[in-house]
Amino acid sequence: MAKKKTTKKRSVRKTSRKAGHKRPVPGWIILVGGILFGLLLATFIYVKGWVPQPISHPDQPVPGQTQTQGKPVEDVSQTVKKKKNDYDFYSVLPEMEVVIPKEELKQHAARDTKKYSFILQVASFKNLKDAEELKARIAFSGQIAHIQSIDVNGTQWHRVRVGPFESGREADKQKRALEGNGHQALILKETL
Repeated sequence: MAKKKTTKKRSVRKTSRKAGHKRPVPGWIILVGGILFGLLLATFIYVKGWVPQPISHPDQPVPGQTQTQGKPVEDVSQTVKKKKNDYDFYSVLPEMEVVIPKEELKQHAARDTKKYSFILQVASFKNLKDAEELKARIAFSGQIAHIQSIDVNGTQWHRVRVGPFESGREADKQKRALEGNGHQALILKETL
């Protein structure tokens, strides 16, 4: 009959600390040490005479003591009359009126009539294939992108754009949707 070998299991004691690591200092020890250090520093400053002395003014009253000066208090309530305001809103306002020339008003109105559109530019590539790839990824996120090809200093660039949008708010909303899908975009304002 064969004897079974019995192996003795050794229990390994696990410690929460690794070798070479010290326990952190408790917070209350740091607090008490800081207070003691502050008191020691304050005592040192006081002993050296570096604490400024309060300035005493003889003409200022001291709290807790009554003044015994014989100077009477004057009653000025009857001498002071309520002053009527020196101005009247309805008379001052017409005096302050500023006349704006008609030419300036026309120029301002002409500036306000300009219409703008907002476009999101997602990227710009030299390679058309990369631009088409990004356009497809944007399409999968539910937005319609288009590619604009331009020539910059003899180099052909392909811009991937989304839009146009009538308002900046709508452009910002679409930009956030693109950023949610991992695309960075710039909002461009173009005059119509």
